[in-house]
Amino acid sequence: MSFSICNLPPEYRYHTSNLMCVRIMPGPKEQTPDQVQRFLRPIVSDLLHLWKHGIKVPTESHPELEGRLVRVALVAIICDKPTAHKMGGFPLHSHTNFCTECWISTKDKPEGKPRFMLRTNQQQRALGDQYRALTNLTARVNFVKEHATCYTQLSHLPYFDLVQQIVIDHMHNLFLGLVKTHFYHIWVQNKILQPNHELTKLHELLADVSTVTNATRLYHFSPIFPHFS
Repeated sequence: MSFSICNLPPEYRYHTSNLMCVRIMPGPKEQTPDQVQRFLRPIVSDLLHLWKHGIKVPTESHPELEGRLVRVALVAIICDKPTAHKMGGFPLHSHTNFCTECWISTKDKPEGKPRFMLRTNQQQRALGDQYRALTNLTARVNFVKEHATCYTQLSHLPYFDLVQQIVIDHMHNLFLGLVKTHFYHIWVQNKILQPNHELTKLHELLADVSTVTNATRLYHFSPIFPHFS
């Protein structure tokens, strides 16, 4: 787990000197959702303190010893899809209700329904609290099967939206084909998007999409700059 500082300009945000590695989860196997929460607990505790009380940091405009009061907020969690489910209190991505945004089920995919009931932050928090109150593993497994939700430490952050602020990173979305799977294999091949209606409109929207020129740039070491350029 690592943090980047959103206040920095994008060209400096991901330099190694500006990234903070806060956790490395041990192997040899992946952690379960409940085990992931144990790693999150001290991080969330620190984030909650930084949000409520902040820290005093000497700056150029406030060079005195006490410095300037700085508060910190977690803007988003950006990760791959399996990690998004474990971090956000969602069921495993192989669950019948596999989506972190709505309540679509695997049997609904070929039917092409126009809209599914959306998940909400309030609902996610309430179901997570119910899961946390359960005292044995069997009850928790059955709860996840029925409600497709488990507990996350992130619910302690009062400002954090458990649904909207957990994002799949662009490497998995674009380079590893997650978007392609959703658009083509599900929406197009299952004829959810019709060629002369939704699909045509979608192509018109995509024609206007532009990406940042250096979005896929691989940073290289430079002797001029001590980190990356």
